[in-house]
This record gives sequence, C-alpha cells and structure tokens, in this order.
Amino acid sequence: MRQTPFQPASTISRDTALSEPHRRAKATAAANKYARRPEGSAFTYGLVAVSLTLLMIVIFGMFYSLKVLSYPVALGSSLVPVFVMGILLQRCRRRLHNDAFDREFANQDDSPPI
Repeated sequence: MRQTPFQPASTISRDTALSEPHRRAKATAAANKYARRPEGSAFTYGLVAVSLTLLMIVIFGMFYSLKVLSYPVALGSSLVPVFVMGILLQRCRRRLHNDAFDREFANQDDSPPI
C-alpha cells in the first residue's frame, strides 16, 4: 500500500517500508539508463559553458584575424547569458532525471534487485 497525501504515516505496513530501498535501487538503475543524473553543480555547468564559448570565440577570432579580446566589456556581457544557459541545462537535466525516477519508481514491484 502506497502512502497517499491523505493517509497518515502510521497506516503504511512494515512490509512496504522494508521494500522501499529495493524499489528505490531498481528505479534509480532503470532511470539512469535513459536519463542520467547530472554529476556537476549548476555553477560547474555554467563555468564549463562559459569556458567552451570563450574558447570558440578565441579560435574564431584567430581564424579570421580579429582581436576579440580587445573588447572585454562586450565579451563579458555576451558570456553572462551563456552562463545562465549552462545553469538552465543542469536544471533541465536534473528535472528529466527526477521525472524518470518517479516514473520508474511507480512501475517497480517489491522484489529485491537482481
């Protein structure tokens, strides 16, 4: 019996409470197959996005003989949205993993993992 928002915690049977870790382990393994949990923090995702974008801009400038580093204000202001997009990517991936885990947790039976 699953606990609903309207049931007190005392109505959950002992068997359900004992099988919960098995269901969690199986749901995590199943969800990680198609929606892996992001390993880094949102700050790390932002820094990686800024670093890769800065590298691409420098390579682009070198290829076309442009002095992109001579405009630090324009460069810095263009990297702020990139940092925010890195944070949003991490949140999106985390949300996808949590949704996948919830779906798999609802579909798992009470048997121990193999």
